[in-house]
Amino acid sequence: MQIAGVIAEYNPFHNGHRYQLAQIRQMAPKMPIVVAMSGNFLQRGEPACLDKWTRAKEAILNGADLVVEIPVAACMQPADRFAQGGIAVLKALGVSDLFFGAEHADYAFLDYANKVLTIKGDFKAKNKSYAQMFQEAVTQAVGHSVDQPNDLLGLSYAKQIVKLKAAMNLHPIQRVGAAYHDEHIGNLAQIASATAVRTAVLSGNEDQIAAVVPAQTAHDIQAGPFLAWDDFWPYLQYNLINQPIDALGAIYGMAEGIEYRLKECVLKAEANSFEQWLKLVKNKRFTYTRLSRLACAILLHLTPDDVINYQKAPYARVLAFNQKGQEVLHAAKKTEDCRLLAKISQDDRKKFFLPDYRAGKIYQLQNGHEQDVKRAPLRF
Repeated sequence: MQIAGVIAEYNPFHNGHRYQLAQIRQMAPKMPIVVAMSGNFLQRGEPACLDKWTRAKEAILNGADLVVEIPVAACMQPADRFAQGGIAVLKALGVSDLFFGAEHADYAFLDYANKVLTIKGDFKAKNKSYAQMFQEAVTQAVGHSVDQPNDLLGLSYAKQIVKLKAAMNLHPIQRVGAAYHDEHIGNLAQIASATAVRTAVLSGNEDQIAAVVPAQTAHDIQAGPFLAWDDFWPYLQYNLINQPIDALGAIYGMAEGIEYRLKECVLKAEANSFEQWLKLVKNKRFTYTRLSRLACAILLHLTPDDVINYQKAPYARVLAFNQKGQEVLHAAKKTEDCRLLAKISQDDRKKFFLPDYRAGKIYQLQNGHEQDVKRAPLRF
């Protein structure tokens, strides 16, 4: 079976995502489309604006056939490790062709990946972040910069396909419309960035989004709740104040004594929102994204053992599917590369699934809906 795969977050699902799925359907009309999607907390270190079940439903209603959740231990990672989690899930599901949006769809991503994988170094400097130094090394290896958000993810996907020896063909799709970080919706726009959609909703301009999101997304946003970091800021603030330094130091991703700075800044009078606290903490060695992921790890109490345990025994949660998606699942049951979970038992939540269960319960504090136990995959 030839199967199309996509790695996504859909935060929220908008017309650009619908366009991508339509392009895949046009390019590969007979292939089922499988989406490996982040759960309730995302790769760049933020809570999803709508829960994973809502976003999975929107994807199925707009062209996907199967949506599976990438576990939190794989999501809360830099681009390469996030890509590894997504590719591993898609490989286990038998995906033969990976499709992804790119600012430069003409780039030879697999060729670039083979060149970049030879890069070695510790990338430590007092006046630069790891991301800056690695980007300089990539530019030198490839011959030009690869610095746009979707291009960088595409390169990460290609690297993981090579490393995991996944038999996947790569199909970059030219990104159209708004740029990844665009914060505003144009007057005549039909496609806007997820950032612009979130900005419009959170600033009270929800009427602007009707033209740039599918009807189901517009309905779900109106029904709410539509969440952002500030909804979880009191819980993070409490953890930073209450946890001793050694406990913060044991959280996944802590390095260079940054836990002291995190705790020191939360006690300052200016730290009265997540964004203000983040600006106080920021320095040359830690990017905003890395700090946001650390904040999520603290909020979810993610530990190195949680990540190691997932890597030893990967799994993925089935969120939604239709008839074509069900056929993919039946075929995938023959492999043991990655456990596919349809339901979460009381025993699961106390063992290997505990980090995801904990993340779901914390999200439920603001969302109000059970995220894991007693939840079955959505069928269409």
